[in-house]
Amino acid sequence: MKRLRVPGLIDLFEVSDPKEIQALARDPHLDRRFEGATCPINWLLLKRSLAALSFGGRHFPTMMPRDCAQRELKQQELWNTLSGKAALIRTGPDELESLSNWVRGLGTDEELGILVQQLLGRLFASQFVATQESWRAAKILVAAPRSKNLPKMLWWLVSGKVRRAKRLLAGMVNEDLSAVNAIGIAAHNVVKSFRRMRLLYADVEVRLGLSAEAAAEQCLFAPVSVYRQATAVGQLDGCPYARKSLFVLSIGEASQHADGRSLIFMDDSWSRCPANVWVPAMLQGVWKRACVSAGPIEAKVQL
Repeated sequence: MKRLRVPGLIDLFEVSDPKEIQALARDPHLDRRFEGATCPINWLLLKRSLAALSFGGRHFPTMMPRDCAQRELKQQELWNTLSGKAALIRTGPDELESLSNWVRGLGTDEELGILVQQLLGRLFASQFVATQESWRAAKILVAAPRSKNLPKMLWWLVSGKVRRAKRLLAGMVNEDLSAVNAIGIAAHNVVKSFRRMRLLYADVEVRLGLSAEAAAEQCLFAPVSVYRQATAVGQLDGCPYARKSLFVLSIGEASQHADGRSLIFMDDSWSRCPANVWVPAMLQGVWKRACVSAGPIEAKVQL
């Protein structure tokens, strides 16, 4: 755990060790109840994320605090809905044909983004249709909270580019912010999953040796990082932290370690991703369909 502290200016912890992140995720003093009266740089970081990950005066579910009853209820309802769809999508139904073709090598990276956004959008709105414009909006939205290109971010703020991107995406899913998060933020992690899956599939030896479950496991990716703020003084392994200290939990890096895989979906915490059952099932379904749909050349190699 690395601390960057300049009194009156910044008090930030960067954490990439899986065990430390897991301990902090269990710490009742760390929350998403972000408060403004804090160090200037801490607040600038939080303000940028909160501004990007909100719409119509409401924060995205991923920025809502632990003790918010509405967040907890909707999170559980969405988990129930998505988990209920897992068994069917794990079989590789027809709706996964386009993605399975992409895994087999048919299609561009830009097309992949649209395909992923289409699949996720239909989970929330039956008439959802992803387009190049909606995928561009998703790329703007995901960059807004964390990009290090400050001049570009300032221009986006002044020009209203992020606001327009959110308005477009929200309008496609009846302003359901869980859906906006799915098609605008989480979709990028799924895109990374399919890029990895395409590489696995292209290696015939690897493909023949992987079950759908093993392939899906190798293709899971977490967000790069998440923010937490201390609501009271505390400590981790003898390292003290102050009230309102800001924590950057680098779950993307930590989850690639064997002892950090549960961090992909924050499985053991109050902020568990509602799609932690559905996403692996969907990846298994795409892998199965891609393997079954192998073309004549691929089939000959497998024989």
